[in-house]
Amino acid sequence: MLAAHLEKMPLSKFHYFLLFIVGIPYLFVAMDLLFISLALPYISKVFNLSEGLTGFIAGSTFIGMFIGAASWGFLSDVLGRKKALQLTVTIYTLFTGLSAFSWDWVSMLIFRVITGIGIGGTIPLCFIYLSEFIPAKYRGRFLVLLDSFWAYGWIMAALLGYLIIPRLGWRCYFISGALPILTLVILQVYLPESVRFLEERKRFVEAHETLREIGRKTGYSLPETLKGELEEGKEAFKVPVWELWSQNYRKRTVFSWILWFCMVYGYYSLFLWLIKFMAKMGYPVPTAMLYALITSFAQIPGYFLSAWLIDKIGRKPVLTFFLVLTAVSTIGFAYSKVSFEVVTWISAISFFCLGAWGVVMTYTAEIYPTRIRGTGYGAASGFGRLAGIIGPAIVGFILDSYGLYTALIVTAAVFLIGALDTATLGIETKGKTLEEIS
Repeated sequence: MLAAHLEKMPLSKFHYFLLFIVGIPYLFVAMDLLFISLALPYISKVFNLSEGLTGFIAGSTFIGMFIGAASWGFLSDVLGRKKALQLTVTIYTLFTGLSAFSWDWVSMLIFRVITGIGIGGTIPLCFIYLSEFIPAKYRGRFLVLLDSFWAYGWIMAALLGYLIIPRLGWRCYFISGALPILTLVILQVYLPESVRFLEERKRFVEAHETLREIGRKTGYSLPETLKGELEEGKEAFKVPVWELWSQNYRKRTVFSWILWFCMVYGYYSLFLWLIKFMAKMGYPVPTAMLYALITSFAQIPGYFLSAWLIDKIGRKPVLTFFLVLTAVSTIGFAYSKVSFEVVTWISAISFFCLGAWGVVMTYTAEIYPTRIRGTGYGAASGFGRLAGIIGPAIVGFILDSYGLYTALIVTAAVFLIGALDTATLGIETKGKTLEEIS
């Protein structure tokens, strides 16, 4: 009943401001996650790591992300979206900074796993939170634009790596990753709790007060009789996890789990190893880092094109198209011979892969009802993180055993599986409210 008024509110500065505020911790998630990739060649040398162990360190964050995504999605359905988000931000920023004080590969592994717990929780929570405030007509665009903050974080990490690591070392680089803990103040002051969550928990009076404040900011007047119709109920804390595999949601769960596995494997098998790939092609590490920085800017127009298309032609065709072109671009990178080809194909991968990610984040935030939205999103994201755990290690093994070309062809094939999954199992959610979809 109350959530219906969120759909009637006109698009306003409030919605864009909310996008910006939620985008800040998401930007820093991307930044902190990429830190290990850019510092990896230096860490590998300091701790004298093999290719396989280097890949395991690169993937260690995903052990934590698996735990974090699965647990914090559920906890957000119990504690609330805002409180859960604040806790996850605290974890990932604090332990990114502590990674600077690693004394061997084991301590680095432990710090990165705990960092991953915070990162794994923050990623789904940002999208779950924002999806519950934006009207259906604009939801796809806003969630893809939220995902575009990932590109800004990626660029910031690449820029800091290029400026800090050669001059001050990788330890100072990780220390700079703890600074985003200051965003906790912003989250506390400016984020309201989700009206949909409060209503689902029968906290009607609190939900009405929050909704009235949002209405004031958007210029929308609530009916005078609305508050009198509300009766505070007894808050229930039971989250029906089993419902993910009920007849209504089983197909959606299979679809989202396969999609997340393919996306995480493909994306991180490429980008966590990108510097190493270029080093294998004969480029010095500083040059490879410069190319990584230059090509990262291609992510931004990829997001914007995806945001423009998603509410026009739908989630399903946009995602399928972008995944196929990501696979094609990966094959092109495998055949690259000169610097121009390397930069061109990595730019194409960044453009289409990140545009696809925007749709994945949107899709997963839409396909479950409020009572299990956090649990469903977290479960899909958590399953995908298994690919993040094994993917970098698999890439390291393939590089050692079969070479660069084979590693990239396998990655391209995984993107194509994701496209097939979307085309066959995906549902269309364009223009529908969250209640209509669920």
